[in-house]
Amino acid sequence: NYLYDKRLVMGRYYSVSGGNISEESLPIPEAVRAALKSLLLDRETGKGMPDPDEYQRYVTEWAETLNQPIPQIRRISFDIEVDSEKNRIPDPHLAERRVTAVGFEASDGVHEVYVLGERGKREAETPAQVTYYADEKQMILDAFEKIAGYPVVLTFNGDDFDMPYLHNRANRLGVPPEDNPLYMMRDAATLKRGVHVDLYRTFSNRAFQVYAFSNKYSEYSLNSVSNALLGEQKLDYGVPLDSLTPEQLASYCYNDARLTYMLTSFGDDLLMKLLVVISRIAKMPIDDIARLGVSQWIRSLLYYEHRRHNMLIPKRDDLNARFEGKASTDAVMKDKKYRGGLVVDPQKGIHFKVTVMDFASLYPSIIKVQNLSYETVRCAHGPECESNRVPDTSHWVCKRRNGLTALLIGSLRDLRVNYYKSLSRDGTLGEIERQQYSVVSQALKIILNASYGVMGAEMFPLYFLPAAEATTAIGRHIILETIKKCNESGIEILYGDTDSIFIKDPTPEQVQGVIEVAKADHGVELEVDKEYRYVVLSDRKKNYFGVTTSGKVDVKGLTGKKSHTPPFIRSLFGEITEILADVASEEDFERTKVRITAKMRECAERLNSRKIPLEDLSFNVMLSKAPSEYTKNIPQHIKAAMQLEHASSAAGDMSSFIGGGGEGASRKVKKGDIISYVKTVTRPGVKPVELARPDEIDSTKYMEFMESTLDQVTSVLGMDFAEIMGAKKQSALGDFFHGG
Repeated sequence: NYLYDKRLVMGRYYSVSGGNISEESLPIPEAVRAALKSLLLDRETGKGMPDPDEYQRYVTEWAETLNQPIPQIRRISFDIEVDSEKNRIPDPHLAERRVTAVGFEASDGVHEVYVLGERGKREAETPAQVTYYADEKQMILDAFEKIAGYPVVLTFNGDDFDMPYLHNRANRLGVPPEDNPLYMMRDAATLKRGVHVDLYRTFSNRAFQVYAFSNKYSEYSLNSVSNALLGEQKLDYGVPLDSLTPEQLASYCYNDARLTYMLTSFGDDLLMKLLVVISRIAKMPIDDIARLGVSQWIRSLLYYEHRRHNMLIPKRDDLNARFEGKASTDAVMKDKKYRGGLVVDPQKGIHFKVTVMDFASLYPSIIKVQNLSYETVRCAHGPECESNRVPDTSHWVCKRRNGLTALLIGSLRDLRVNYYKSLSRDGTLGEIERQQYSVVSQALKIILNASYGVMGAEMFPLYFLPAAEATTAIGRHIILETIKKCNESGIEILYGDTDSIFIKDPTPEQVQGVIEVAKADHGVELEVDKEYRYVVLSDRKKNYFGVTTSGKVDVKGLTGKKSHTPPFIRSLFGEITEILADVASEEDFERTKVRITAKMRECAERLNSRKIPLEDLSFNVMLSKAPSEYTKNIPQHIKAAMQLEHASSAAGDMSSFIGGGGEGASRKVKKGDIISYVKTVTRPGVKPVELARPDEIDSTKYMEFMESTLDQVTSVLGMDFAEIMGAKKQSALGDFFHGG
C-alpha cells in the first residue's frame, strides 16, 4: 500500500534529500528515443483502442521506465553446513547442532569460507580464502558482519534452512539481538536491513523455468539447476558428508555458495537484471518477485494502476454479479468452464519442407486489439457497444473507453514486438544497451506469455469469465480464418495449435501473403517461427518430432523426452532422434529403420537380462505434497515414498545432513522432494531405488512402457513394436508419406 500510494516504482532510480524522495531519470541514447517516436507515429500502434491518445501515453510511460539503465547490484551469497546426527535431520527452529562452515561468494570479489575446527595437514582445494575457528559463536558473529555489509543476500533454500538456522543458533549461543542482522517471521527468517533472495523459490517459479530458461532444468535442487544452466555440480567426495576433513568441508561449502552466486551472474547477470525489470513492471520489491508467482506479479500491476487512477478494485462477488449466466462455449478440457484454444487435427505421417508460422503474442495481441478487460466485456453502455460482438459467443466489447487490461497488456506487447526486439539487434547501439533491451524483451515475454493464463484462471482476483472466454473465442476465429485464407491460396495446412500453424512447402510469396492478411484483417502479427527439413506428426495432438533445416532436433510433448521417463528409455529415445536427425530424404528412412530396429532390440535384450542399473530404470517424480496428505488413490511414487519413510524409521540411520541446496545422503520425505522408484514384481508393484534389487524388476512393465513411449515415433515410420521384437518384416514406408 505504501508503494502504491506514494507512486514508487521498484527498480527505478530515486534521490533522497531532506527526507524527500524524488524520481531520477538517467540519460538514454538518442537512437532509442528516435525509435520510440517512430513507434508512436505508427498509426497501427493505437489500433483497436477507443482512445488512442491514452494508449500512446501508456506506451510512453512504460518506455521511460524500462529504458532506464539496469543497475549492477552489489550482492553476496552464503551457504552453511551443520553437524550431522544419526536418525535426525537438524531442525532450523531448534538449531541444536553446531554450524560447521559458512561459505561466501560476492560481486566485489569476495571468495571466503569459515570453518569450525583446526587446520589439517593439507591445504583446502579451493580458490577461497579459508579461515578456521575454534569458537562457533565468533564464527557466526563474523559471518553476520560479512552478511550485513551487502544490500542483497543470496541463498539456495535459505528461507527454510540457512537463515532460520543461523538466527536461532545465534540465539542459543547468546549472540545479542543487536548483533544479529536476521529476524524471524512466522516460518522463515529474513534480513532486518537489505533484501534476501532465496533462489530455490526463484527457480521453482514456472514462469522463470519455462519462459526465461526454456525448461533446461526439471528438478529444483541446487545440483540440478547448476548442472543445467552452468554445466557445474556440487562436489562429491564419495564418502558420507560427516566424514569430510575440514579442508574438504571448506571446499564443499564454498562451492555451494559459489554455485548460488553464479546462478545470478551467468549471462552477464541475466537473472538479477530480469528481477529488476520485472520489479519495474509489476511494481513489487525484488525479493517478492523472486518468491511469488506470476499471478501475483500481474495482480500487483493491476492493483497499482487501479490506485493510480483512483479506481475501485472490484470484489469477486461484484464481478460475478455482472454475469450470472453460463459460458457461451462448451469446455473441451476437464475443470474448465469455457472452450480454450483451437487445436487442428494433425495429418499423421512424415512431411518434408514444413514451415511453422506463429502469431506473435496472440492472446496479448487480442486483448489489446479487441480492447478486452473485465470492465469492457459486456459493458453497460447499451446498443452502441452491444453491436460489437465477439464471434461465436453472446458477449460484446465496449467501444467507448479503453479497458485497463488492454492498456497495460497491449502497451507492453507492442513495446516488446515493435520496439525492444529491434533495439536488441540495433548495431548503432553499444553492447551494454543492446544487452539491456534484450533483457527487457525477455522480461516482457515472461509477463506476456503468462498474462492470459493468469487472467483466465478462476483463482485470479480479477477473473471475469466473459473476458476470458472472449479471448479464446477470438483466437479460434483468427486461426480458422487464417486457415481458410491458406486453403484459398493453395497452401496445405498440416497442423495447428492455438497460436501456430504448420504449412507444407510454401513459397516466399505465399508466406508473405498470409502475414499481410493476418495483419490487415485481425491486427495481429504472424511470423515464420521455424523451418523444418521434415516433421513427423503422430495422430496425437501437441505431440510431434521434427528436424530443422539447420539440423536441430525438435521434440514436442513426446513421453521419451519427459523428465519422469526412466533414463534408459530416455537415452534410447535420444539415440533414435539422433539417427532420425541424419535423414535428408524419403530414401534415407529405409536405412534408418534398420539402425533403429537394432537399437531397440539391443535395449530390450539388456532389459530382459537385467543388465540395466536400477538408477537407469527409475521413474523420477517430484512430490507436490507430503505423503501423509494422501488418503485415497495413492499414486505409485507416493507408495514408494511411504516405503522409504518406513525403511528409514526402521533402520534408524538417517546419516548425514548438509544444509542449503536441498542435497544430502539422506533426506526427509517432504513436498518438493524427487522420489526415484522402479516397477517390481513384488507388491505393491513399486519400490524406491534405494530399497530395490535387480531380481525384483518387472521387465514386462518396462517393455510396455518402452513400447508406448517409442510408438509415438515408430508408428509414424511404419514400424510395429511387436514385429521389431519378433524380428518380422516391416511394412513399406510409402503409405506413410503425404504429398511427397
